[in-house]
Amino acid sequence: SLNQITTHALSTNPNNPSWLHTNADICFHEARYTSALKYYLLYGHVMTDAFSEPIAKNVYNDGVYQRLIKCCSQIKCHTQVVAVLCQCLEEVDYAHAFKALQETNSNDSMDSMYSFIWDISIMEFLIYHHAKQGETEKKNEVIQLMGQMELNCSNPSEIQQEAARIRKAAFFQTLIALYL
Repeated sequence: SLNQITTHALSTNPNNPSWLHTNADICFHEARYTSALKYYLLYGHVMTDAFSEPIAKNVYNDGVYQRLIKCCSQIKCHTQVVAVLCQCLEEVDYAHAFKALQETNSNDSMDSMYSFIWDISIMEFLIYHHAKQGETEKKNEVIQLMGQMELNCSNPSEIQQEAARIRKAAFFQTLIALYL
């Protein structure tokens, strides 16, 4: 089968980006979401020198981000979907992000992902959500993060993009540490 071919190819050349991406797609289409997530992360890791370089659109495009979102949703890591992945799309998927933030049946540590959020609308929703739940400490944590200078919406777009790039890289490095 194709899966056996890619597995063999990866055993002889484990850092081949084409094989990593192909194997990720195969795992995804076979609904093996944890494995798919692992291979998509490895692919990005190889293509960006351990996420130290900006993630180009030919590495992770909207299709790959959508598959990463589905993988995280299927393994009940909803905050990870919100923290970065919904922000990475060309058009931020607020509906999915806000729904995922309200999910109570998740396997991730929501609070530890807040520092990776750069989208002000998502932060505003988090503040509203925590205030509604009576979670003052969590609300204040998000307010503090939202007040960081580089996230100021009056900043030039280059500064905002650099803040997003730094947070995105740190997020993917964290995912690598968690899943590999």
